[in-house]
Amino acid sequence: MSKKKIRIGLVGAGWVAQQHLLVLAAIKDINVVAITSRTLPKAQALAKTFAIPYVYADLPSLVKEAQPDALMILVSENQIFEVAMKAMKFGLPLFIEKPAGLTPSENLKLAYAVKRRKLPTMVGFNRRYYSIFHKGLEIIRRHGRLLGVFVEGHERMWRVRDAQTFSKKTLDHWIYANSTHTIDLLRFFGGELKTVKAISKRCFGEALGDQFAAVGEFKSGAIAQYQAHWYSPGGWRVVLYGDGVTVEFKPLEQGVWTDKNFKQHPIEPEECDKKFKVGFYQQMIAFGQLVRGEKQAWPLQDIHGSYQTMLLAQKISQGK
Repeated sequence: MSKKKIRIGLVGAGWVAQQHLLVLAAIKDINVVAITSRTLPKAQALAKTFAIPYVYADLPSLVKEAQPDALMILVSENQIFEVAMKAMKFGLPLFIEKPAGLTPSENLKLAYAVKRRKLPTMVGFNRRYYSIFHKGLEIIRRHGRLLGVFVEGHERMWRVRDAQTFSKKTLDHWIYANSTHTIDLLRFFGGELKTVKAISKRCFGEALGDQFAAVGEFKSGAIAQYQAHWYSPGGWRVVLYGDGVTVEFKPLEQGVWTDKNFKQHPIEPEECDKKFKVGFYQQMIAFGQLVRGEKQAWPLQDIHGSYQTMLLAQKISQGK
């Protein structure tokens, strides 16, 4: 017997919503039944492109009339907290695109609301579903244990600010709005940290800092390192250190591992990561399982896990 299709309602009609819709259209047991957005023409355009049956002017109408099984919050960074808080009152499983709030306190308020209502949640840290990341971890494990994780999270703030596409609130909280993508990779690869020491500097006047260095120890005993210089040309990079093996991702969408003889071997992504925005397909598969009530574990990041990443970002930002 085939599974009953999950009925999804979308909130938001921007670029990220389009990327999710490309993936959702390829998953047979998920059906997007309705969409709403504060910019209704954008929602109508996406509905036409992706054959979404219903477009609504507001979320209450969407929930009442389309009766979805779950909601996906795909609005701009500075709107997520407010929209997610409103969405929770409907008691449906939620996918919340990262960041789940622009401050740790906003994320915590969401976490409290989720706990009271006992809602299943997933926050969109799609890099947790990169196929090459999982293959890289398996390579480390085949050779022994993970000894260290090094993450470079350089931002291109001069470009970000020149683009003039983000609100002042988002820009002033950029370490939460965007840098949590790389900060979360520490927890993804190494697990929880038992100690963290950080240095933070404001060399270019960014509200929460723009130069960061941190070192810590994971509960496993492996060493954690993080470095970010927001006004120096660079990019995002992860290096995993193992027993006689090193795995590197630079850029994050490309992987290579080096053996004891210094021979390098490429790490090939799965087809779904070649076809769609990387990590999005497996992330949606996991969300579908969550909605169906199937037991979920790592690498899924719920609202409570997202708060732990926000707290880690706060420690790095404050130089503690």
